[in-house]
Amino acid sequence: MGSPITAPFGQWKSPISSTLLGADGVQFESIVTSNGKVYVIECRPKEKGRGCIVEYSGKEGRDILPAKYNAHSKVHEYGGASMIAYNGRIIFSDGDTQDLHKLDPSTGEIERITNTDTALRYVCTSAISSSTDKNAQPEWILAIEEDHTKPLPSEVRNRLVAVNMQSKEIVNIASGDDFYSAAQFSPDGRSVCWNQWSHPDMPWTGARVYVAKWSNGTVADVRLVAGVPEKESVSQPRWGVDGTLYFTSDRSGYWQLYRSKADSLETERLALRGLEEVEFSQPDWRLGNCTYVGLSETSMIASYSKNTRWAFILIDLTNDSWRDLDVPVTDTIIIADEPISTSEVALLGSSETTLSTAFTLSIGETAKLNVIKSASDFAMPVSLISHPEHISFPRVYGTNHKGQSHAIYYPPQNPDYQAPSGTLPPLIVCVHGGPTSATGSGLNITDQYWTSRGYAVVWVNYGGSSGYGREYRDSLNGQWGEQPSLLEEAYQNFETDYISTGVLDTADAASCVAHLTSTGKVDKNGVGVRGGSAGGYIVLQALCDYPDIFSGGASLYGIANVRALCQDTHKFESQYAFALLFEPGADEAEKNRIFRERSPCYKADKITAPLLFLQGDEDRVVPLNQAEEMAEMMKKAGRESKLVVFNGEGHGFRKAENRISAVEEEEKWWKKALLKL
Repeated sequence: MGSPITAPFGQWKSPISSTLLGADGVQFESIVTSNGKVYVIECRPKEKGRGCIVEYSGKEGRDILPAKYNAHSKVHEYGGASMIAYNGRIIFSDGDTQDLHKLDPSTGEIERITNTDTALRYVCTSAISSSTDKNAQPEWILAIEEDHTKPLPSEVRNRLVAVNMQSKEIVNIASGDDFYSAAQFSPDGRSVCWNQWSHPDMPWTGARVYVAKWSNGTVADVRLVAGVPEKESVSQPRWGVDGTLYFTSDRSGYWQLYRSKADSLETERLALRGLEEVEFSQPDWRLGNCTYVGLSETSMIASYSKNTRWAFILIDLTNDSWRDLDVPVTDTIIIADEPISTSEVALLGSSETTLSTAFTLSIGETAKLNVIKSASDFAMPVSLISHPEHISFPRVYGTNHKGQSHAIYYPPQNPDYQAPSGTLPPLIVCVHGGPTSATGSGLNITDQYWTSRGYAVVWVNYGGSSGYGREYRDSLNGQWGEQPSLLEEAYQNFETDYISTGVLDTADAASCVAHLTSTGKVDKNGVGVRGGSAGGYIVLQALCDYPDIFSGGASLYGIANVRALCQDTHKFESQYAFALLFEPGADEAEKNRIFRERSPCYKADKITAPLLFLQGDEDRVVPLNQAEEMAEMMKKAGRESKLVVFNGEGHGFRKAENRISAVEEEEKWWKKALLKL
């Protein structure tokens, strides 16, 4: 290998192409197990994002879903959990009809279970048979039904139902709340459990878990186990092998594991000494969240997050002792909710050096991780990988200077190149959506696309992000996109050398830039900001509030008008923004003022940097009118912007040609805005 080529940061050539990024490989949606086999939904850009179910016996995989079907649920719009497995049969949601179907992998035969109005959507969560034969077919399934007969988000109705597999009868199990999830039959078939919540809660602010007795299509003795609206978030109710009910709750300030006795429903936290301030769950944006599973009556495997980095432990349920499994899977964790055996599970995950992968994990004296399938066949050269650094930094912008904020930083990395002496790399500041979400340290080919070209990348886990406990998660309440008063601004200017505008998410992004530039890691004159959804909102706010910091922006399906968003978005998030925007008790006049002050479309004249919009025309979460309005306001203000609309795309891009086009548009934008080419 010769000496590295000297070339400016941002102009390095990389083997990671736009085609590789946009078309090659797959995205994993779900993983389940049955009769020793593993089933994975692979969403394939080359098939226009179709979710194909693949059966694996070891590393040998075969497609078992006919091409005319697409395993993809749209319940809650974000979907997830689009299939379950039961005694070798697969029950899945079809993307076109949103009806449930049963698939026999051995024959390819498909039976339609629900055949209802096109306004109804279904996702199956559990199945049961009345027979003790381990190969018996399911007799009943539990499912979430979402009724879109009436078009307004406030008129969409969700309920938990049971469907008889023989008669196709649909019976009501629970209704009256706004949302339901995670329903499961107990191992003995005598009970069911489920999650439910209503507005103004999101599942991570105040979901509850219930149990009821089950008998051939009817439930009785419905009882609340845990959860308090707007105070305690309970998630992932799941039966242990012996019928003990487990769940996670953040009543302590962190999502911890709890157990409940079946008779008295008394609950207790698993006393996992030394792990009192870690998170055993994550926000239920999508259905199918699974971070722990029982192996036997006395053992459980669980994963937890600390500073957004995940780890695995084996728990002895007889005394709550545990041991670290030292598994190199640190991000994007989904465990199949049924183990393969008492010592083996299947899971999806990634690490700092591994792209998203389907694994099996065998547990003996040591843990053994086996690769089933990687999301990409691209053999990422180890020398090309930019390794992440978790950083915590002081808040120097905004009015809230309490505590620290956090981020994941990736330096430029390409062994074939070096930058001219004395130069610093341009920085792409990435802000995740949600905003109640987080970015971990798993290998992401998009990040490596930029770092291998000579850009530095940082993902900001701003105040309001998950993975750092409830207090940090709640810190954005009332402060999403807030502008301080002039008096506060003047006071903060007096206290620091930095200009103080914006609270809290946007200010944290600006403070992150201040930290990286002050430590000499990046070029302060070449900083761009990119994000999708709520991250796109931060992009727009950042360009409005900090025109001297950011030289360019890329908003992917971002929010420009918060009032219009609250009126137009889907049911799941239709009241999400209220707690983030308003203090309790705000009257209509105050709400109207905040709606206008915190909408970037009314501040386009403050933007000086060029702004790129990437948007799908079928987005129901952040509709196209958001980008169109912002682009029009930029034009009226005489500012530079470009709107690229992808036909047939929703909230995120699934088709190969659109994914390729999106990254190429963005790269041209950064060359212009940050490299001045």
